[in-house]
Amino acid sequence: MISPRLARRIASIHKWLGLIVGLQLVVWTGTGLFFAAIHITDIRGESLVHPASHVAPMDGARIRISSTDALKAVAEDRPIEVSLRPLAGEPVYEVRGEIGTFLVSAETGVRIVIDEPRARAIAQEKWIEQDAILAAELLELAPKESGLPGEAWSVRFKGEGNPTLYVSAVNGRISAPRTDLWRTYDFLWQLHLMDWGLNENFNTPWMVAAAIFALSTVLLGVALLVHRFTRGLIRKETP
Repeated sequence: MISPRLARRIASIHKWLGLIVGLQLVVWTGTGLFFAAIHITDIRGESLVHPASHVAPMDGARIRISSTDALKAVAEDRPIEVSLRPLAGEPVYEVRGEIGTFLVSAETGVRIVIDEPRARAIAQEKWIEQDAILAAELLELAPKESGLPGEAWSVRFKGEGNPTLYVSAVNGRISAPRTDLWRTYDFLWQLHLMDWGLNENFNTPWMVAAAIFALSTVLLGVALLVHRFTRGLIRKETP
């Protein structure tokens, strides 16, 4: 049994710990409710785009130059490796060099630039709804939400939540769809993890400290609850 003096001290500590971690406990509960209530496929916007397996077939008859010729097209950039892949239905060689990545047409051998018309074509191929592009804007640095490095095209589509696809201006790679619902999720996930930078680190010192304080608050509360129940029982047993 806990002595009355110790119980008062535990109650005081419990109160102050509750004030310290109370707000974060509300944040954890509220964000957790959001994560549980909204289906992850809606957050990811999977219904807006074709699945990864949906790729326009590459016409082999259009491949008229070899990978060796593609390497020669960027020889001054000291190429390291080359791979053949489709880009909006067009066969291209992606050549990675020491100073960057380049695209070479497998049909003409000419370097490919991801300009606005091509970026629109790449994005539209991925998007399910046709003729839905509102605007395309070249960004010098792709935003964090795109997951792409370097320059990228921001292609906005019709629909609720400002749906957007990002197309790399370097290699034509495309991001997952981003909507206001996803951005809300990303912001709440940042609050949930107490990681106000990358939103990916689950082991931040703030998170660990808050978890320790929260656990301490719960354990002290349990101790007080046990004390009050046992105190009542002892009083009833006293003649």
